[in-house]
Amino acid sequence: MTSFSINSLRWLKSGLLLPLVALNAWVILQIFQYLEPLPTILIGAAVLAFVLNYAVEFLQARNVNRGYAVLIVLAVSLLVLITAGITLVPALLEQLAAILNQLPDWLNAALTKLQALQNWAAAHRVPINLNRAIRQFTERLPDQLEGLGDETVLLTLNAVGGLTQLLLTLVLTFYLLLDGKRVWNAVFQWLPLQNRDQIRRSLQKDFHGYFIGQATLGLIMGGLISVVLFVLQVPYSLLLGSVVGIMTLIPFGDVMGYSLVCLLIAAQSPGLAVTALLVIFVLDQIVDQAIAPRVLGEFTGLKPIWVIVALLLGTKLFGFSGLLLAVPIASFINTLLDDESLLQNQELSQSTPEMGMNQLVEEDTQIATI
Repeated sequence: MTSFSINSLRWLKSGLLLPLVALNAWVILQIFQYLEPLPTILIGAAVLAFVLNYAVEFLQARNVNRGYAVLIVLAVSLLVLITAGITLVPALLEQLAAILNQLPDWLNAALTKLQALQNWAAAHRVPINLNRAIRQFTERLPDQLEGLGDETVLLTLNAVGGLTQLLLTLVLTFYLLLDGKRVWNAVFQWLPLQNRDQIRRSLQKDFHGYFIGQATLGLIMGGLISVVLFVLQVPYSLLLGSVVGIMTLIPFGDVMGYSLVCLLIAAQSPGLAVTALLVIFVLDQIVDQAIAPRVLGEFTGLKPIWVIVALLLGTKLFGFSGLLLAVPIASFINTLLDDESLLQNQELSQSTPEMGMNQLVEEDTQIATI
């Protein structure tokens, strides 16, 4: 009876809190959208400061003053970015321009192959009808190519306009690295004392596991696939491998990335695309089974379906920032719920023997009285 009452109160408490949580979430969403792009800049700076703080603490452990450690880490990071910008970015832009120029020819080649497949199916009486898809593809191709050109120009203008946001992000990152501990301590002061340490540990574990792990996997996958495509003599191997590496930053993004790459290769050579797909699939399985568990550990504890739901919901509500933070936030909430459930079960198991002992004492007293 007591167990039932405790469970009933727990569900009643959750039911009463749910509307308040939904209302607060809606208010936060409205404020977030109104203040955009300031929240995105703050989130980007917080993520960068969180990642770079491990290097700062590494230097501090070797008796380097924190201010000097921050300057060293930022200087090295900027040096790496500038070096990559000088060496890799021009090559990537050159390959991107070449792909955009050749894309119409690739699409026409893919159209020819589809028509040949339709003719073969008709000759062998295979029930495949691609005529409608081919006709729609042919009608929409000019508009799609024109739209692609417009989007490329718009993307370039947005990238130029984003330099200001990038500079603001770097400045905020610098100050968060210097005074981030005091900032976070001030934030945690608003939390209940009994949950403060638990929330701090969960945040560090989940966000560290996600950002460091996904970035490491992205570098590994991008580098390996670039090398594989280069060995297979696939054109624009550096750009295609970089696309897969960037998409690996998102859970399940590696599959979408190398599927897209293989579709582009198939427009030139279907046989080469099949070979590339098989090799990349084997590499992906090796990374997932041998490297990912060591890099990521048990950082989420989420089922794949909840990871997908978190990504879709985060992207829908907050755009790119939501896509970036959806999984670690979902993992953090899952960790808190698991810890709370474990704590309640422990309290229930401890209270049950005491109640049973009190009941036995009362029965003995009644017997003695009789």
